[in-house]
Amino acid sequence: MEIRNFWVDLYNSATGARVGGGPLHVLNFSQTWKLSACGEFSFDLSGADANSGALAEKLEAHCCYINAVGAVEEFGSGVIDKITKFVEEGRLMYRVSGNDLGRQLSYRSVGTLSLAGPGGSGVLDGHIQVMGFAPPGWSIAGALETRTPVYLGYDGENVLQALARISARLGEHWSVSPAGKIVAWLGPASAFLPSGARAIRQVFDPVGVEQASEICIIASVEEESVTADLVTRIIPRGSGNGSAVVTLSAATETPPAGFTLNAAGNYLVADDAEAQYGRIERVIDFKEIGPLSNTTPDIQSAANMLLQASVQYLRRYSAPQKAWRIRLSHTGVILRVGTTLQVIYDDVPNSLDGIFNILEVRARIDESGIYTSDIVVSSADQEPLSDAGLMANQVADGKVMAAHQQLGVSSYALSWRDEMDREHGSSFRFWLGDEYTSIQRATFRFRIQPLRSTVKSVGGGSTSTSAGGGGVVTSASGGGQTARGGSHLHNTEVLGGTPDGSIGFVSNGSFVGLVTSNAGNIGKIFQVGVNANHEHAIAAHSHSVSIPAHSHDVVANVSMEYGIFEESAGNTLAVADLVIKLNGGGNLSDQVESLGGGWYAIELLENGLVDAVYRPTQENNEVIITTAVAEKTARIEAQLTLRGVVQAVNYT
Repeated sequence: MEIRNFWVDLYNSATGARVGGGPLHVLNFSQTWKLSACGEFSFDLSGADANSGALAEKLEAHCCYINAVGAVEEFGSGVIDKITKFVEEGRLMYRVSGNDLGRQLSYRSVGTLSLAGPGGSGVLDGHIQVMGFAPPGWSIAGALETRTPVYLGYDGENVLQALARISARLGEHWSVSPAGKIVAWLGPASAFLPSGARAIRQVFDPVGVEQASEICIIASVEEESVTADLVTRIIPRGSGNGSAVVTLSAATETPPAGFTLNAAGNYLVADDAEAQYGRIERVIDFKEIGPLSNTTPDIQSAANMLLQASVQYLRRYSAPQKAWRIRLSHTGVILRVGTTLQVIYDDVPNSLDGIFNILEVRARIDESGIYTSDIVVSSADQEPLSDAGLMANQVADGKVMAAHQQLGVSSYALSWRDEMDREHGSSFRFWLGDEYTSIQRATFRFRIQPLRSTVKSVGGGSTSTSAGGGGVVTSASGGGQTARGGSHLHNTEVLGGTPDGSIGFVSNGSFVGLVTSNAGNIGKIFQVGVNANHEHAIAAHSHSVSIPAHSHDVVANVSMEYGIFEESAGNTLAVADLVIKLNGGGNLSDQVESLGGGWYAIELLENGLVDAVYRPTQENNEVIITTAVAEKTARIEAQLTLRGVVQAVNYT
């Protein structure tokens, strides 16, 4: 195909306005399109061109031509990054080059975009969300959903890097459309559409061959085969440092046919490759893959994303990487990356016969208007990795480590001391907060000591103040003699007498005496003397006494001897007397291991502290030690050593 009338227009990328007084009459124009990457362009221009003064960095250069039916089509475009002046045959010349328009996608950052999805399940429109941050004028076409969910987080990457990361981890592809600022999402290589062309070796030159629009004539073939990076199994490591890395252990998905997953051992095997080449394993880091939040679904999604990335890696590197660079002397159609091409070439040793993926297209228009093309094809979906590409990947990994928060190991010990007997058990509480992604170890160590007190003995006593009263109290029955009261007088009264008047009965209180009585003495008072030995007999009797309400204040007299009291060994509990439970579960006493020196240990990790992916089952935890043995006590000294993985994410 010949293109004779072509030119370059310059545009301001910010405003979209055309720059200069007219088009540039360039001598040639070269364009390279790459699969899932940014391509390049270049052109040469004479310094005598009337509009050469309009050249400037960061302008858009669009090469256009008139097609066979007289319509204007765009051949290629890019952003001017480099302008070189040189003299050739006495003429001032300009050589202008740069990346294709996809370079503009690196002008915008996606910030802290999270593709975690609802509940940490990932998203199918990750590429659509990424393109939402593209500069104005850009759009995305093609598949609106990826074949599998993507679970990734970004921290400052630009749109171009974000698209490339989705492509690499899912094995899906995209390209920058020659028609303008459009990203075409192509899906996996299995979804590539036919280019509509055939590439053949011209062994004869009938007139009709070069006139057929679908025919591309092969001038030469160069094969490139790389096995330096061949691997049959990989040990993937996601976000994190040291032992605190995301692994395949929490993956809930299964790999496709032809791959064997060992989640517990954290490795993935390419079955056919290992059968053919033996075991060739390598540790591969995917440092941008990690949980975006600290939930179980996020941990599982990160592990599933790591599995997908591992599958894609083995698909590319578990067999020799072969690609063919084909020089075409005639092309009846403009070829595009991300399509397939039938190639028939029977020249030993580079014979080809099959349908291949087009990974790169290099097209050129020269002064004579002849359009030529070099293409790179492969049965894989990626070119062999060059030394420069390997170095670029290492630099990118270093940026990921610097920008993305990585998981880290946290280890600390908590100490307790508590007293116990049959009525009062020992309780040890500890918290596992939401910063823990997983718990790697939780060892409970303890020893049994005699009970101790800071008071050696207590003397005296104390009585509480009483209050009350009321009721009747009867005294015990009794009697006796009155005490001798000494000499004294009693008053007596004559009450009456006998009829003959000789004897009268005299009474004064309880005293009874005899006096001579007559009518004239009745009612008179007499004093009767009593000597010092006088006493009275008191008959046996009792008294009833009513007690009113009252209270008593008693001052206690207590004495203490301060010092250290320690219970005897015979009255101290033994390890066989203990019942040990975690969070109210079963008795763990049969798991106690002696460490020597009176210390014992229990590993709590497998006793309900964590779930199947080693995440804490609850935040508030308790170890309780009790006993059924009476009359014995103990002081429990314990230490809990925790080692876990902490997720350094921002919570809002």
